[in-house]
Amino acid sequence: MRLDLERAAAELGDDHVLLIRRHPNVVDTVPEVAGGFVRDVSAYPDIAELFLVSDVLMTDYSSLMFDYASTGRPMLFFTYDLEHYRDELRGFYFDFEHEAPGPLLGTSDEVIEALRSIDDVGRAYAAPYEQFTRRFCELDDGKAASRVVDRILRSG
Repeated sequence: MRLDLERAAAELGDDHVLLIRRHPNVVDTVPEVAGGFVRDVSAYPDIAELFLVSDVLMTDYSSLMFDYASTGRPMLFFTYDLEHYRDELRGFYFDFEHEAPGPLLGTSDEVIEALRSIDDVGRAYAAPYEQFTRRFCELDDGKAASRVVDRILRSG
């Protein structure tokens, strides 16, 4: 894992817990860090429940960003391998580097600082976050079932 978890635990303190959910295709184990700072939740069956208990999403390029956006909570993107991912692996379906709803962070130092000042990060990215949700999550307003029922009733 590229993130220095020991240092993050030492610098962020006991009031932070990092829930790690590995991609299903990743076989590496989640490192143990003293004091319970890191919890492996890879086997937890419902990602939506994990969203509910989280204060911030830290991800790389995962499509989870689209689902998490409906929470309105901050997102951080640990993109230490951005050029490799963009140019050699998969690329993006949208201009990720300009439209991501949170900062692109390349080092453990940047991640730790962003977590330490997450309220400032949220304020700094309020406009890009709003643009992202307007573009990609317009219908994620909690009223989807109502719209389906209305449409069924209207179509008779």
